[in-house]
Formats: sequence, C-alpha cells, structure tokens
Amino acid sequence: MEKIEKINWKPKWDGGAPMPRIYNRDFKTYLTYVVADWDEESITEFKTLEHDGYDEYFALVGFDGKTFKFGIANDEVFSGLPNYEQGIEWAQIVQNSKWIEELKRIHKVHPYYDEAKWDNWNHYLLTFKDEILEIVATGYEIEIFRTSSKRIAQEVVDRINK
Repeated sequence: MEKIEKINWKPKWDGGAPMPRIYNRDFKTYLTYVVADWDEESITEFKTLEHDGYDEYFALVGFDGKTFKFGIANDEVFSGLPNYEQGIEWAQIVQNSKWIEELKRIHKVHPYYDEAKWDNWNHYLLTFKDEILEIVATGYEIEIFRTSSKRIAQEVVDRINK
C-alpha cells in the first residue's frame, strides 16, 4: 500500500503564483519556482544572476531523474488524488509507489535488468496551486537565485546544453 511521507522542503513556493516550470534532458529534470515572500527570512544563501528587469527569489531544483508528470490537477481537485486522505501537503515522497512498480515491470524485459538498481529511486509529489509535479528520481538539489523569470530560464537552458 502506498504511504505519503512529508518532506521538509525549503524554500516553500509562493502559494498564489508559484510559476513552476519544468525543463528536461537525458537523466536530469529541472524545476524552477518563485519562492514565497514569507519564506525569504529562511534564505541565508543565494546566487544573483545578471539581468534587466524585475527580480525576485527563484528556486532551481535539479532532480536526478527524467520520468515525470506535470500538470495533472489544481488545488481545487486535490481531494480526488490517490492518497489524499493521508494528508497531501507541499512536498512528499510516495512510499511503496505503484508508479515505480509499474516502471520496474516495464524495465524487467531488459537483458541487464537489475532489481537492486531501483532501491535508490523515489517518487516525489509536489503540489502547487495550479499544477502538480510527480517525478521518479534518485535525489534532488535546490539552489536559490535572486533574478528575473527570463534569466532563471536561461540558466536552466545553459545547464541543459552543456
């Protein structure tokens, strides 16, 4: 049975307009979002990117994984999500994930399939106001930038094209 385990995710995204964006290439998936104004006090370290125009805090999350679902539902229909009754919040890991089991079944036909390889994979579930991100990854790293929306997007594109 799937079980939701909450993650102490920092920094939190803006509850009204988080503007999450997804970028993907090979085995790396990037998420950017606007950091909540009320969470700025928890930001002790950030990078500044040169830009022209309005700036704010953005989180840049690099996931080590490429299988994801994005969009799915908004906050008005979260109660229809599987496992909702367990208390879905900002960020969580889905333990005993049916999705990971499905991926394992698909990959079992490969001649070099290794069951142990899957031990390090997690099913992350992040709920934004108008989108949900579900991603299967071995981990993630969060960086904070003070910059513009356009410039954070360019930073991700630069990383993808290295």
